[in-house]
Amino acid sequence: MCRIGATDYDESIASLLYPGNTLSQAVLQDAVRALENVLHIQPQQRCHLRLRLDAGFGTDENLEWVLRQRYQVVAKNNSGRRAGAWGRQVRDWQEADAGRRWVGMPPQQLQFCIPTRTIAVRWLDERKHVLKHALYVVTDMQRSPLEVCRLYDLRGGAEIDIRDDKQGLLLTHRRKRRWCAQEALVLLNDLAHNFLSMFRRKVLAGTPLAHFGPYRLIRDVLSIPGEAIISADCLTELRLAESHPYAGLLADVLPRLWQ
Repeated sequence: MCRIGATDYDESIASLLYPGNTLSQAVLQDAVRALENVLHIQPQQRCHLRLRLDAGFGTDENLEWVLRQRYQVVAKNNSGRRAGAWGRQVRDWQEADAGRRWVGMPPQQLQFCIPTRTIAVRWLDERKHVLKHALYVVTDMQRSPLEVCRLYDLRGGAEIDIRDDKQGLLLTHRRKRRWCAQEALVLLNDLAHNFLSMFRRKVLAGTPLAHFGPYRLIRDVLSIPGEAIISADCLTELRLAESHPYAGLLADVLPRLWQ
């Protein structure tokens, strides 16, 4: 599954389903086109959008294609051997995370159709006790290597979203035999994910529940026993069990959902 997300909003824009042996590098163009279709992105708007791409998408060919479309990028290049060779030539490292990760400028730069910068990163694999290297490719020519490193780290929000969906919405526990049914299930998961994100930001804002992830929202908040009073196909009253520790708080903030 390839997910396109707006991590600043904790929102899933689209999820694309592929056979299990499909590599990330093969689906980048499909993902970008899906992004453009869903958000109605016009060609003249691309230069204002930054794509964060991990190494699975970041082949030289894919980066060249994205840059030709005039998108901004902060991407990890898909070349472990080159990253190791170039990283070992860097002499001036800046510490990004104390004793764990460093950034620097390699003597070489990758060349693409528009100007970019190539930044080397190395980190300590605490399990194997070895240093590993990666190359970041960015169109931002002003930020320092440390700022670029922090900018790339923001893509970690996508990994958290998928992890939360696995735990809270049981994304990996549900399987359908037919392809169309599985695609429908993925779309329903996106709908539920975005509803929970909206519910947390709009309804639970300023409450002790605002930091709950999908798992805790489903288990502890949206499962409060109660009774719904429906008249003429409209919800007219919602009664929650007073014995539940979150019932009073939820009763106070639920009107926000209809405002």
